[in-house]
Amino acid sequence: MSDLFSSYESDFQLAIQDAKSKLSSVSAVSEAGQRRSALKSIEHATDECLELLDQMNLEVQNLPSNQKSQYNTKVRSYKTQVNECKTKLKQLLDDQDKYELFGNRYTDSGDGDDIHDDQRKSLLSNNASLERSSERLRDSQRIALETESIGGNILNDLRAQREQISGARNTLLTAEGYVDKSIQTLKSMSRRLTANKFISYAIIAVLIILIFLVLASKFW
Repeated sequence: MSDLFSSYESDFQLAIQDAKSKLSSVSAVSEAGQRRSALKSIEHATDECLELLDQMNLEVQNLPSNQKSQYNTKVRSYKTQVNECKTKLKQLLDDQDKYELFGNRYTDSGDGDDIHDDQRKSLLSNNASLERSSERLRDSQRIALETESIGGNILNDLRAQREQISGARNTLLTAEGYVDKSIQTLKSMSRRLTANKFISYAIIAVLIILIFLVLASKFW
């Protein structure tokens, strides 16, 4: 198991427990400023969890294929916990926005109330839209990091394959050199063998001629 993954996992556990603990206790905070500060603190903790999940995702990409499934399951489980915290936080933030917008000032009546109510609803809608946009930006950033990691792994694989191909090519060139040398040696041996045959034939012919000369000298 990656040591870095274990380190990020430990940090994540601390951060998610911190976020859950603050989510449980924030309802007891009545003062608006302190409550807003507590919510910001929870948001910071959940953002830290997301950053740690990004780091864990990067580490998982570097693990052997037979281990990735196990750790991807872990990361998905952790992400589910973060999403649950984010959902609760969003609800608390919406409630806080409503409280700050309406508050004790929401005591008038008449047509003015309808106008203010529309303005408040518009503000709340805009705030929710901004939150969704921020979430999409964070998701896009995570996807970009994951894509960058996958691209880096692919480049490393291609580099390793190129080195293997270069090594195989060098081996083939070396083998081709040995084959050329072997062919030259065989050709040289073939030429020598042919020359030796002609020399042998010449010697045999000379011996035959000498024999005939000896025989002829005896009869003449």
